[in-house]
Amino acid sequence: MLYLSVNENKNIRFTLEYIHNYWDVLIKKSPKYTQNQLFYLPNYYVVPGGVFNQLFYWDSYFIILGLKNSKSNAFIKGIVENFLYEMKTFGIIPNSSEIAHLSRSQPPFLTSMIEEVWNNDKTWLKKAYEITKIEYKQVWMNPKTHYNEDIGLNKYCDDLEKMLKINNEAYLHYNDINIPDEFLNERTEAESGWDYTARFNNKCKDFIPVDLNSLLYKYEVDLYEFSKVLNLNSDAINWKQKALKRKKLMDKYLWNNDYGVYFDFNYIDNKQNLYYSLATFYPLWAGIASSYQSNRIAKSIPLFLHKGGMVTSLTKSGHQWDYPNGWAPLQWIVIKGLKNYGFEKESIEIALRWIHLCTEMFIKHGKLYEKYNVVDLNIETSGRYKLQDGFGWTNGVYEKIISDIFI
Repeated sequence: MLYLSVNENKNIRFTLEYIHNYWDVLIKKSPKYTQNQLFYLPNYYVVPGGVFNQLFYWDSYFIILGLKNSKSNAFIKGIVENFLYEMKTFGIIPNSSEIAHLSRSQPPFLTSMIEEVWNNDKTWLKKAYEITKIEYKQVWMNPKTHYNEDIGLNKYCDDLEKMLKINNEAYLHYNDINIPDEFLNERTEAESGWDYTARFNNKCKDFIPVDLNSLLYKYEVDLYEFSKVLNLNSDAINWKQKALKRKKLMDKYLWNNDYGVYFDFNYIDNKQNLYYSLATFYPLWAGIASSYQSNRIAKSIPLFLHKGGMVTSLTKSGHQWDYPNGWAPLQWIVIKGLKNYGFEKESIEIALRWIHLCTEMFIKHGKLYEKYNVVDLNIETSGRYKLQDGFGWTNGVYEKIISDIFI
């Protein structure tokens, strides 16, 4: 077990003070009209930082986790209402609030954000519930894009045609040519949030991912809970059945009893991709795994655990969502997932290592970063662009770990 020294505690206070003050730098208001490729949103929002100066979908969940320590619920609820507005306006919650991203979404965390902010306001919850049902059905359960009817589970998909139709000139250009599969797979991998990784072997369109289906299981469970609060009993029965069905299918296609972890399923090759990544911990975070499965998954911790926390995958590919990089959102998924199943000691150990790394790098560089090298304890990370600082989800997870694990 690692322990925090008196000096580290002092440095953590410095880091928290920086984060608390830096939120105001990351808070933005969209233009009244579409300009600089950003579309209008009704409320303030928090951006990741660096070159990422717009509202992002899955980033916002991890930002909100920390933001709750310093901003009002009304402010945070306004961020979630931006996503409800996007769904009503565009028929999708896009990757970001940039027009070019309207063809794809990102890992769906909407119900988790609603859960954080609804605060016993049943009128607001009813509105959010109805819009989320539409997102679930029109986007994620759409057999033309995200739902594989043969398997009964979900996949990522960039609906390029949707975006091109918004831009008539581009649509006329692309409509007459064969768009390369490689291009579509790249865009689809961007929807996964893991852009890029060797995990999908440049064929993201062909995969049923563990993390996406875990998120949608949590949608079904959350919508079940919301419908009970709203006295929508027939809805509640329906959501419960959907969640149970998904768990059975995930056990069939994604669980590997020989290896004791979940793997993505390639439905074109009709086999699992035996690629170790932190995606295997999503079923713990979402509450899908059985006690037996959680014990098996916990045994894989030493494969991923390094001095600075959990490494994204075991593959040294040169991509940013692989070894030796560690990312704040995945640290939280692992930490919370393990805690959900009673692995308190392991959860705290990982949290301590991550906090130690982030704090040490902040004291050294005066910044928090998008990702870290958890193997060598530095910011020398692989990736397709220059390392960005700021940084929204790193700040959010840092605050959440300190408030939930150590206070």
